[in-house]
Amino acid sequence: MTGNITLIARTAPTTRQVTTPSRSVTQDDAAALAQLLLEAYGTEKGGSQERAEAVIRDAFEGAYGPFLAEQSQLVEDEQGHPVAAAIVLERRRDTTLPDAPYLFELFTASSHRRRGLAEQLVRQVMAALHESGYEEVCVRIPEDNSAALALYLTLDFNRWTPEHDEL
Repeated sequence: MTGNITLIARTAPTTRQVTTPSRSVTQDDAAALAQLLLEAYGTEKGGSQERAEAVIRDAFEGAYGPFLAEQSQLVEDEQGHPVAAAIVLERRRDTTLPDAPYLFELFTASSHRRRGLAEQLVRQVMAALHESGYEEVCVRIPEDNSAALALYLTLDFNRWTPEHDEL
């Protein structure tokens, strides 16, 4: 069984050209986001469609911490179907995390992986948080998820521990 690691980074305006536009998430996106969550993770993490919808709805309603709709981002394909998303909370209700906005979910449809969508979404989230006055963002990932770790390290995230509450 593996543990989790917490990463934190300073927010900043995006300096790279956005090649895939995104938009803010809305309440109307809940069912489509649940479907995307299942497609991205399968039933192993997402469970059933009903469970995935409950997770998304609970996030929107603040069950895990205050939801930041404007900073949460969604990428759609040419037909308007979600293919990647980032769900952001103002703070995660968890005393073992830093007091900073929290990247609750970052997921990409399996058919759209390896296109840089996750990196662009994180950059856009960081820029949106920066524009809203937030200085940091954090995320928790399984320590054996080397792809996620590589992504976040590329984006200047650093390991965070409660004993060392500074970047």
